Amino acid sequence: MSERSVEEIRREIAAERQRLNDDLAGLRSELRSLALFAAVGLIVVGLVTWWAGKRKGAQTVWKLVK
Repeated sequence: MSERSVEEIRREIAAERQRLNDDLAGLRSELRSLALFAAVGLIVVGLVTWWAGKRKGAQTVWKLVK
């Protein structure tokens, strides 16, 4: 078995650290796009709920007036 030198081990560690940094950057990018999609989805759900609530309220008032 050949022994690795200290410099070889350091280079391997640096290369692995760089790969991990690249993976982390990719995950952060995906998380940002997912967070944007989730925020837009919540806004849409809120608007639909608000609109449905206003319609129900208007229907109830109309029934009372009628």
